[in-house]
Amino acid sequence: MMKLTFNIALTLTLMLLTSHTESAKIVCVFPTASKSHVLGAQALLKELAFRGHEVTMVSAFPLKRPPNNYRDVYVPIEDAFSTIMNDFMQGGSRNMLKLFPKIVRAAQDSSNVTINAPEFIRLAHEEQFDLALVGFFMNSFIIGVGELFRCPTVLYFSASGSGLTNVVGNPAEVAAVPHMLLGPRNPMTFFDRVTNTILHGMEKIMLMYIRHKELTYYESNFPAEEGFRSYDEAMRNVSLVMLNTYFSQYVPRPYLPNMVEVGGIQINLRPEAMPQDLQQFLDDAGSDGAIFISFGSNLRSSNMRQDKLDAILMMIRGLKQRVIWKWDQDEMPNRPPNVFIGKWLPQDAILAHPNLKLFITHGGLGSITEAMYYAVPIVGIPMFGDQDGNVAQVVKEGWGLMVSFDDLTEPLLSGAVHEVLRDHRYREQIQERSILYKDRPMGALETGVFWIEYIIRHRGAPHLHYQGADLNIFQIALLDVYAFLLVAFYIIYKIVIIVGKQTLKVLFDASVQKSTEKQKIT
Repeated sequence: MMKLTFNIALTLTLMLLTSHTESAKIVCVFPTASKSHVLGAQALLKELAFRGHEVTMVSAFPLKRPPNNYRDVYVPIEDAFSTIMNDFMQGGSRNMLKLFPKIVRAAQDSSNVTINAPEFIRLAHEEQFDLALVGFFMNSFIIGVGELFRCPTVLYFSASGSGLTNVVGNPAEVAAVPHMLLGPRNPMTFFDRVTNTILHGMEKIMLMYIRHKELTYYESNFPAEEGFRSYDEAMRNVSLVMLNTYFSQYVPRPYLPNMVEVGGIQINLRPEAMPQDLQQFLDDAGSDGAIFISFGSNLRSSNMRQDKLDAILMMIRGLKQRVIWKWDQDEMPNRPPNVFIGKWLPQDAILAHPNLKLFITHGGLGSITEAMYYAVPIVGIPMFGDQDGNVAQVVKEGWGLMVSFDDLTEPLLSGAVHEVLRDHRYREQIQERSILYKDRPMGALETGVFWIEYIIRHRGAPHLHYQGADLNIFQIALLDVYAFLLVAFYIIYKIVIIVGKQTLKVLFDASVQKSTEKQKIT
């Protein structure tokens, strides 16, 4: 009994010691024009602030009510992607290969503006931090922030793992893991694997292009003559990568210990109270319920091509349900009487409301995740990027339907909406997926906090570093080893041949000599 009590006391003591992290100073630099991408990092920083850490967030989206120990440094870059997004809403090209250079330039320029803003420069000159959390999206040079503050660097990527985030050497496993743009196909067919191989090959070319562009930004902001490590050395010095995905939502894949999934970290498990008028609007929806429409934080519904907007409004007028629409203007022309609009709406609270029956969404990863968490079926109208793949997976799993923006008409959209509302199988399927998504050993927020504090406790946790991150493409593919073995086998083969010939020659000569001597005797 005494031994058992001692063991319990020892276990509790060790838990307390290993879970304790002294108050640290943490800076997060998140230079993105996409508010939805920042939400996960904001949730993580708020929780860290509640736990006593001093956190500083450098972004274009300051909190309205920051908690104690939470400081915002505002840099106005929120319109960096507005031209590209407006083109999408007008039905412009969504060919990501064609748009790629423009997106890269916008991401890099906005990041460069952020770290050269007077507010950030003042911060860099006056303060030191124990850890730098960096918002990562085609702006790899921003990892120099960790070099600037001489502290461990953690990357936060608000999507699934890809070549963009493979700075720690995580294996790509092209044969089994679908590319982000292919969508979560599991298992892949032969032709899926062909497409996947092509996508990964194109991605490698794109990464070479990005690296070429990044070097100029990195070397101008973090020059070697001022004591900064090279771009490649800084990349290899990253301690941890956080991904806003979870395997039950995407596909199982191998991850190194310093590639951590925190999918759903932005979800508020206890949604804040809604504004009274919105709460009343949902509460009074009755048995018919309500529908929520949102095209995310980047796409502005008021910029939608007129014929597509008219089709959606006509569909709404034929509904018995009430409709809540994230609308970026104070007024909506020709607004139907059953529509409630708001510039920024508490999406998690709306999706959590029992009267909400359907979510019409662009299919962004954050929106799909929240719909899955709160078990709300969707009708997806994907616009760009990974959204086609996200919605296609929803359709495959049986908890929603897809309507192409190019083909969008009132009859097509009405048919999809009425089918999902009428057929109970869609809601049953998402309820099962929701249970699966929530079933994990530790919540997303707790996982994120643990690993941030782990990196701080262990001063960057260099023991997590994977040797594969230091190898070049020839070494990773073992081409140098195969070449060495081929040469070695060839040399051994030649030696065996030479030795064999010499041995045979000696034996033959000895045999001839013996035969000659025998003839002389006779």
